[in-house]
Amino acid sequence: MKGLDLYNQEKFNESLQAYNRALELDPNDFEAWNNKGIDEGLLGRYDEALKSFENAVALNESYAEAWYNMGVIYDFKGYYYTAVQAYKRATQINPAYQKALVRRNIDTDIVMSRSLSCACQDQIALV
Repeated sequence: MKGLDLYNQEKFNESLQAYNRALELDPNDFEAWNNKGIDEGLLGRYDEALKSFENAVALNESYAEAWYNMGVIYDFKGYYYTAVQAYKRATQINPAYQKALVRRNIDTDIVMSRSLSCACQDQIALV
């Protein structure tokens, strides 16, 4: 819980270090990978965050929170189509995951408005 306590105190660098230590002890801790990714994302290390979330879902592919967090990072990077796919996976795992449903719909609107304006062939593949 040390990493979470540090996170709650908004000490993200220290929290990240705590999760790195935890993962040295147990590299199969998917929740630690997810929490590490959250800290990395908050610190602006988006590529590292994505790798951490990818590690989390590789260890537990039904971990909706990591899929959601991956979508958030893809949003920050402007990769809306990929974000939609991550949110879609989160909502397939947990259909009641409200935050993921909302963000999926917002990003779908963004992608659809772009694809409609450019007359892309595969406009409906997102939903």
